[in-house]
Amino acid sequence: MKRIILTTAIICLANWTFGQAIDTARFRLNFIPQLSNIQKINPQAVINDTAKETVKFDYYITPVQMDVSFNPTPIKAGKLTPEIGEPIGRNFLKVGFGYPITPLLEFAAHNTNNSKFSFGINLHHFSSWAGPIGKKQQNYAYAPTSDTRAHLFLTRFFKEQTLYSSIDYNHELANLYGYGKDVLMAKGIYDDIYYDKSYREAIQNDFHHVNAEVGIRSNHLPGVKRLKQDVRLNYNFLYSHNKSMEHYVGITSFFAYDSRFMRISGSQNYRIDVNMDFYNDRYNDRYNSYALVHDLGDQDHFSFANAFKFELVPSMQFNIKEYYFKIGVGVPVIRTDEYVHCPVYPVAEVQLGIVPKILSIYAGIDGKAEYQGMRELLYENPFYNPSFNELNFTRTRINVYGGIKGNLVKKLNYHISARYAYVQDMAFFLLDTTTLLANRFNLVHNDVNFLNVCLNLEWEVIDHLSLNFEANYNGYYFRDKSQPHYAWYKPALDFGFDGKYTFKEKFIFDLNFKLEFMSWALSPRDEKGNIRYDEAGHVSYQPTKMKPVLDFGIGFEYLINRNFSAFATINNIGCQYYARYYDFNSFGINALVGITYSFGKETIKKKK
Repeated sequence: MKRIILTTAIICLANWTFGQAIDTARFRLNFIPQLSNIQKINPQAVINDTAKETVKFDYYITPVQMDVSFNPTPIKAGKLTPEIGEPIGRNFLKVGFGYPITPLLEFAAHNTNNSKFSFGINLHHFSSWAGPIGKKQQNYAYAPTSDTRAHLFLTRFFKEQTLYSSIDYNHELANLYGYGKDVLMAKGIYDDIYYDKSYREAIQNDFHHVNAEVGIRSNHLPGVKRLKQDVRLNYNFLYSHNKSMEHYVGITSFFAYDSRFMRISGSQNYRIDVNMDFYNDRYNDRYNSYALVHDLGDQDHFSFANAFKFELVPSMQFNIKEYYFKIGVGVPVIRTDEYVHCPVYPVAEVQLGIVPKILSIYAGIDGKAEYQGMRELLYENPFYNPSFNELNFTRTRINVYGGIKGNLVKKLNYHISARYAYVQDMAFFLLDTTTLLANRFNLVHNDVNFLNVCLNLEWEVIDHLSLNFEANYNGYYFRDKSQPHYAWYKPALDFGFDGKYTFKEKFIFDLNFKLEFMSWALSPRDEKGNIRYDEAGHVSYQPTKMKPVLDFGIGFEYLINRNFSAFATINNIGCQYYARYYDFNSFGINALVGITYSFGKETIKKKK
């Protein structure tokens, strides 16, 4: 029976296979394909940019990752002639000289390409030694200035860590020349000894500053689930002309880890900042009002003060596509010889990419506690008297900020920001009128509500022309309403501009200006320049609005060849004797010319 069924199936399959009809296919061999209405295709091909702008975040935050792992087939390299890159100069020497009597010297040297070490040295000197120039400045004392700096650094690269270190030295010379002859004559002083060279030692206010640091940081890239850290030990020593000094030892560190403990898309970063600062200050009471009361004569009398801060800032950060979130808390513990405070402040921030590359917004809240030491104050105001035991912590209890930034047109970046802060013990410089010459500044502290609105525009008009403009409004609203207060020497409005144009890759032109308006000073002169007197006939110092700062400058550089370039700059073209601190006028127009020599060039080429 099985044989019959099998035989029948084979016969049926054969009949079905060979019984199909055969069709004949005909091909047209002379066919030529044509595209009709080709003239109507006008639009150019457009490739849509699907890239999304991501919100900027700290380097240790892990970005969103996609699994793109694959095993490529090895490709054998062809035998091509190696391309030699453009030589890069490792070292340079810059020498210049200007009017009035302003020598300039800069030198930098760096080691050759090395995968294990990076070390080098930078030197800088700029000074001015000319006497008073111009009819106005003839009424003031001789005031040379000098700025000398040296920087040495050494970095050692390991597989997972980088050890870095540096030593800096800086000597700045300033003179307390801010007393005019008309003011001294109004006080009944007609002796010219205060303007003689023999008195120059008494009005010097120079200082020496040494800074040393050593630290170690991890080399782990974003996305690697390893502990990331940066721990830095810093030491500063400052010694002033009147023998006041300051020692500082500090540790600045953070520890962070990228993970996904919470089940949300995107990356998460968990971080803690640990900071410690210790200040030891020595004041020479001979040079402050203490000497007026205790009649110290020529004897030095020192007082000492200490300040300490320990701060913890734990935070969590989340990055989800174009969104960024941060939340944390700052816990500083500050201690001086007079008090102990713990001004806790919140930490939060959000960033949103609204329109890719066009508009992004951000807002946040934070705070801080900073010690206003001798080092910070002398760099801000070289005419500050460091002999007063009046240093303190400035505590920003809360700082609310926000802004928008993006790109308007091609290569035109904008950034508009604002912040409003409540600050306790904000430091202001105040002219010390208790001394005979009234030519140095002390500190006053006030609780202030501070408002800042800032606009910044960066525009690369063409490949060789770039413009940068910045404007700031600063508002200071004092909490104490019992008496009028002034934000001494803090401009309410300031503007800055810098433009640079490169012509034929040989000539570089630079134009810049700095404008400052609405600063207040304690002055013995009224707005017309006349001396003020009180009812007893004594010179009276009253709050006065200072003249604006109008400083315009131009620069030029000629790239002679790969090794040499020449430069020239002219500052304060309007020859304005403006002053950022009362009666410490600028020296008017000044110019500088010089030449730069670059050497030690090497190509970016791996050595055999």
